Amino acid sequence: MEMKREAVSESIGYLIIFGLVLTGIGLITLYGYPLLMQQQSSANMRNMEQTMIVLQNDIKSLTYKLANYKETSLRVSGGTLSLFGPAYTLQKFNVRTGDGSVNYDFFPGELRYYSTNDNTVISLENGAVIEKPLATTGSFMLADPRWYIDTSSGTLVINLMNVSTAPGTDQLLSQTGVGTVRMRLASANMTSGITPGTVTITYTPDYKNITPEGYGLAWKTYLTNPSNFDGGMSCTGDPLVHDPLVCTKGGIQNLIIKEYDIVVETL
Repeated sequence: MEMKREAVSESIGYLIIFGLVLTGIGLITLYGYPLLMQQQSSANMRNMEQTMIVLQNDIKSLTYKLANYKETSLRVSGGTLSLFGPAYTLQKFNVRTGDGSVNYDFFPGELRYYSTNDNTVISLENGAVIEKPLATTGSFMLADPRWYIDTSSGTLVINLMNVSTAPGTDQLLSQTGVGTVRMRLASANMTSGITPGTVTITYTPDYKNITPEGYGLAWKTYLTNPSNFDGGMSCTGDPLVHDPLVCTKGGIQNLIIKEYDIVVETL
């Protein structure tokens, strides 16, 4: 029986083209799709970094600019944004003076974004925006809190920010997708110490929920930075293990501690 060569050539050509198409789809699935997902995950992280800085600016407006109310619409992608009041986190700041006139404990809450794809946390804690990869040790600040020394008068000013739900009804709030964050200033208090000499700041990390070191390395880097606090502070304690971070600064003539309680009404 005689075979037609034209039909054989068309069948072989079809098989070759079909094989090339399948190979292309396989290569895209194997290499292209993971890269696409990685790019999307990176975009989500950059978006949330900017969002947390926007929320930090909202808190600054409530505290320093005396705004009564702030509302921000945002989109949470690739993870969950949650509010953890002081009842749900273990971190603590203690501020005391060498003369004993001030010994102040402060328990801040935090707004915490957890990225499910990157296994990374971005936190708005005590006026600072901090990023921490959970798979490795260490953390760093994306935006600093407003603490400073007035060198002309030797005054150290520490602004403490607490975020929580309404007093007496502290609860967990969380959000994914598109939503609105509404915040208001509930109260503001000021504590001062005259001629304290040495001021000591102790940071105890949330060693149960945010790995053993919490955000200790980020706070250590900020407090010891020579460009801050007229040459930086002297710190002891290893922030990469369950050790409180203890930082001191001498030569302080006046200490002013301002505590602000921010109520998050919706998230």
